[in-house]
Amino acid sequence: MSPATIRTVKATAPILRERGLEITRRLYEILFQNEEIKSLFNQAHHSQEGSQPRALAGAVHAFADNIDRLDEYVPMIERITQKHVGLNIRPEHYPYVGRALIGALIDVLGEAATEDVIAAWTQAYDFLAYTLMSREHELYEVRALAPGGWVGWRDFAVERIVSESETVKSFYLRPADSGPLMAFQPGQYLTVRFDIPGHGPVTRNYSISSAPQRDHYRISVKREDPPEEAPYAPPGLASHYLHGEVSVGRVVRVSPPAGDFYLDEASHRPVALLSGGVGLTPVLSMLEYLVEHDAPREIWFVHATRCGREHAMKRHVRDLAAAYTAVHSVVFYTNPMPEDVLGRDYDLPGRITMEWLKGELAVVDLDFYFCGPEGFMRMLAIGLRALDVPDERIHFEFFGPAEALYA
Repeated sequence: MSPATIRTVKATAPILRERGLEITRRLYEILFQNEEIKSLFNQAHHSQEGSQPRALAGAVHAFADNIDRLDEYVPMIERITQKHVGLNIRPEHYPYVGRALIGALIDVLGEAATEDVIAAWTQAYDFLAYTLMSREHELYEVRALAPGGWVGWRDFAVERIVSESETVKSFYLRPADSGPLMAFQPGQYLTVRFDIPGHGPVTRNYSISSAPQRDHYRISVKREDPPEEAPYAPPGLASHYLHGEVSVGRVVRVSPPAGDFYLDEASHRPVALLSGGVGLTPVLSMLEYLVEHDAPREIWFVHATRCGREHAMKRHVRDLAAAYTAVHSVVFYTNPMPEDVLGRDYDLPGRITMEWLKGELAVVDLDFYFCGPEGFMRMLAIGLRALDVPDERIHFEFFGPAEALYA
C-alpha cells in the first residue's frame, strides 16, 4: 500500500468507530443478495441485530486504526482465516465482499466517501484480501497433507446421540467413508453443514467437546429456545433441527477442525478452565485431554449454568474430578430449581465473579481459558487484565477484535 493510502484509510478510523455498525449492516445487505454467499453464514448472527455486524465493525475499525502497524492486527488475521477455512471461503468469494464493502461505504458515508477515500479503501481491501488468501492457502494445504485430513466438505454419519441435559445433546460423528480422522487441538471447532427443508444449506460452528479420538468427533449442541423475555422470537434454526430431526445414521457435511482457541500443551503452569452455559464444550475438550495425558498441572474446572436441568456433562465432570486429584471442579447455579441441592448438585449459587476467583485461585500463576456468553467473557477479560495477568495467558473463544471485550 502507498503511504497516501495508509494515511487516508487511517484518517477514516474515527468515522468508522462512530458509524461502523451502519456500514457493516449495509455490507451484509448487499453481500447476501448473492444466495451462494448467503448460505455460507449463520443468518441469526448476521441479522440487523445479530452479533456479526458488530464484530465486523470492530474488525474494520481496528484495521483502519492499525493500518500503519499491521503487526498488531496479526491475531485478528489468524482468527478470521481460521473461520474462513472452516466455512471454505475461497479466493473467488473475495471480490463479492470487496464490492459490498465499497458499496456500503458509499451508501452510508455519502459525501464523506470521496474519490480519494474510495480509492484508498479499494487498495487497502485488495491488500487485506491478499493477506487473508495467502494465510488461508497455507491452512488449506496443512489440512490436505495432515494424516486423515481433507479440504472442503466431507460426509460424516451420526453414530450416536446422547442427551447431556434437558437442553444439550451430544452428536458422535464418524467419517462416512470409514477413512482416518484428522487430529485437532483441544478447544478447536468443526464447521457443520446440512440441508434444512425450506431453508437450504445451513452452516454452523460447533466446538469439539471431547479430547481427540481415533475414529470420531463429538459435538455437544444446546437447543436454542426463545428467551423468556421474547417468547415469540424464532428458536435457533440449526439447533432445533439437530435436536428434533437428526437421528442416528443421518449424514452431515463437515469441514476440518479449525480455530485459534486451543490448549497450550507445552505449558506446565496450573490451568483454569472457566465456562458459562454451553461454553463448557471447548474447555471440556481441554479437561479430557489433560486428564488422559496425565498432565502434571493443577486444573480448576469452574462452570456456571442456570440449574440442574440445564447442567450438561454433570456426572462426567464429577467422575473426572473424583478420579484425578489434580482436578478441582466448582459448579455455580445462577437460578437453582427446588430439586437442586446445594452441596450435591452444585457448589455455589449465583455467578462466577472476579471476587470469587481472587479469593479461591492463585490468579497470577494460572493460564486462563474461558468461553461463554459475551458479558461473562468481558468480565473475565477485563478483570484478569486488571489483576496484571499477562495477555499471553488469557485465552478465549471470541470472533471479533479481542479489544472489544475490554471496552
